[in-house]
Amino acid sequence: MTDVLVRAQTLGHWDAAVEAAARIAATFRGALTAVHVVPIGMPPVTTYDPGMLAAAAAMEAERQVREAEGHAEAFSAWAASMGARNPVWLASAGDAAQALEYVAGCHDLVVARLDASDDDPWTHVGGVGRITIATRLPTLVLPAGGDAGRVFGTLVVAWNGRPGAARALHGALPFVTRAHRVVVLTGERQRPLSMRRSFCLEDWLERHRPDAEVRALGDIGDGGEPTGAALLAAARREDADLLVMGAYGHARFSEWVLGGVTRHVLAHADLPLLMRH
Repeated sequence: MTDVLVRAQTLGHWDAAVEAAARIAATFRGALTAVHVVPIGMPPVTTYDPGMLAAAAAMEAERQVREAEGHAEAFSAWAASMGARNPVWLASAGDAAQALEYVAGCHDLVVARLDASDDDPWTHVGGVGRITIATRLPTLVLPAGGDAGRVFGTLVVAWNGRPGAARALHGALPFVTRAHRVVVLTGERQRPLSMRRSFCLEDWLERHRPDAEVRALGDIGDGGEPTGAALLAAARREDADLLVMGAYGHARFSEWVLGGVTRHVLAHADLPLLMRH
């Protein structure tokens, strides 16, 4: 079973991320939780008064949360008709990453939409990155214009032997076992410390996908935009429907400043990604 979490961006109709989350939950006979988060902003007033501004913002956020809560019955009926089990609709106000983090512990996957042209900051690279880090769940990232019902027939895994890659691969197991074809792209491996037993990719594949194809990419750099570009190019050559990879292997601040593989892949992806921090 895969219990799926998603942020619902819209009310009255369900955006592409929610539709994809419902389809995935149905595929794996899992539950679906959608969270609509009202941003807290300061409404315009004619007279500047900090106290009045804060009170007005809180009242407006509360009104919008109550309005969103009124969509629970419609969402549950729709999600059940899609085949998702135990659909739950939640509404809150504030920071979307924190709201998702609060309920992430009882879920297996979070779905996020990526669209830099949208006014919603949570669909931008930084917003999706924050959701991935806050929830610590495998995060299915859908690029703009993607098909919410897309079947992930060919799955490509970016593998460098590091813990982040192992966590991502483990999180992708439901997709790995259902894919028609699995390709593992191996780069230069980080040498484990002598007293630690490293994750054995070969043993894992033998248990779960003995027919997986392994491609050696060689040295594609130790991070940054060249590595991210090489991974995307290799995934496209394999005609991948889904790219699985670790996210933010270094401290996120340093990776953001220096470019980083994760940031580059998120900024340039034209295929769905499954990332895990």
